[in-house]
Amino acid sequence: MNLINRSIQYALSAETGNTDSVVVGVYGKSDNLEINGTLTIVADDLDEGTTFDDLSKKQLFALATKKLPTLLPTLAYTNYQFFVQNDTPVRLTAYSDLSNNGSYISLSSTLDQSDFTDKAIESVGYEDVKSAVKTILSQEFPTS
Repeated sequence: MNLINRSIQYALSAETGNTDSVVVGVYGKSDNLEINGTLTIVADDLDEGTTFDDLSKKQLFALATKKLPTLLPTLAYTNYQFFVQNDTPVRLTAYSDLSNNGSYISLSSTLDQSDFTDKAIESVGYEDVKSAVKTILSQEFPTS
């Protein structure tokens, strides 16, 4: 998935004027996933001896996207809806979100019968949807 940088916000210390954290807006879309998020980068995410002011927009975006594979498995699945054609479910869209220590992610995943190998799409449940989305995420955002 091609991710783009939608925004960068710097949080400055009122006492020192130094950058305390940076919030990076991330967006991406593939055939069956759409992700929109804001990821907070804190000093612990930086290499030792590096400050936020040492980093370019490109480097800050790289730090934000590096966090995605560890955050995505913790998404909460809020709901899913079927799309029906001729009284038969043909696909479904699952909606997920995450709020974790200043990072916020929303994800919509469009699934069809090919994502459910052992049961018909009309009989899938919450755990089936969750598992299918997890499989797609692990392919799009490998952790290694």
